[in-house]
Amino acid sequence: MSAPDVAVSIDNFQFRYWEQIEIRLALDNFSTIDLSAPFEPRKADFQTIFKPFTYFPMSVDVDDQRLFTGQLVGVEPRSTPESVTVRCSGYSLPAQLADAHMPASEFPIEYGDHTLLQIAVALARPFGVTVVVAEGTDLGPQFKRVRIKPKEKVGPFLADLARARGVVMRDTTQGELAFLNSTSTGSPVASFREGEQPAISVAATFSPQAYYSEITGLGRTKAGRRGSGYTEKNDHLPSSVVRPLSFTIGDVNAGDLPGAVKAQMARMFGNMVSYVVEVPTWGDPNGVLWAPNTTVTLYSPGAMVYQETELIVRDVILRAQGDRFTASLGLVLPGAFSGEQPERLPWD
Repeated sequence: MSAPDVAVSIDNFQFRYWEQIEIRLALDNFSTIDLSAPFEPRKADFQTIFKPFTYFPMSVDVDDQRLFTGQLVGVEPRSTPESVTVRCSGYSLPAQLADAHMPASEFPIEYGDHTLLQIAVALARPFGVTVVVAEGTDLGPQFKRVRIKPKEKVGPFLADLARARGVVMRDTTQGELAFLNSTSTGSPVASFREGEQPAISVAATFSPQAYYSEITGLGRTKAGRRGSGYTEKNDHLPSSVVRPLSFTIGDVNAGDLPGAVKAQMARMFGNMVSYVVEVPTWGDPNGVLWAPNTTVTLYSPGAMVYQETELIVRDVILRAQGDRFTASLGLVLPGAFSGEQPERLPWD
């Protein structure tokens, strides 16, 4: 893949003179952007664009294709005898939901027999955020009763509901809030083998303290008493290892508990091990930009992947400095976002 053309727009001003840029895209999180650029404080355009606390519209196009739609959040100027620069950061439009509570005028907020989509549309409306559902995504049944408290932030609240329905929440390139299923295996976009291009390096991270022998979900009645419960066993731990985890789901129908617990178990596998593959290009072997919610295969004995394993791309970090374009791919086990335990582990 040839060097891509990257255009950044801030408040409808095309800004191409950045020195470094980093774009983070994720399957289950909101997109962010960081860039640094020369700063000419005596120019009126620079004074207007790089003004703190403006939350100007911000977008990124790569080869004339929209990749990011959001708003400018952070502005950090730096002046030294050698140079004057400014570091800017932005996040996608739905990311404001992760920062903010609902307006006080909206309370009390409670939904009975509402779908995830209905709840999300209602909560996103005050922020001007559009909600979409990816084609083929089943959001499951209505929630019996959910209530958001004044101290709860909107983004985490909706993410919890999404996990209970076995779907993920992220943004679209157009700045919408999206609910979708994780991709299935079988069509990897690339294959990585230790010591061979395009992989520069492979690193593994394990989280043994976040790994459990069983997970139990407990319902709670309106009176606050413990209701029904459901337990899912970890098939990959021997019975001699006792590491249980319990969590409260809230007011749910008894039939909803198994799905919520299976989703929690699958997320545990998504968090107990991750791999980062560094590559020297923004594009896969077919010249398409690396993207979350795709799969790749990995064989890396040095990272304890002893057999070729298909993994989900959870997040992508695109970096550029000068004419050097690199990417980091964060990989997790299949099934991490679809409520399924993996059939085997890479080190088995």
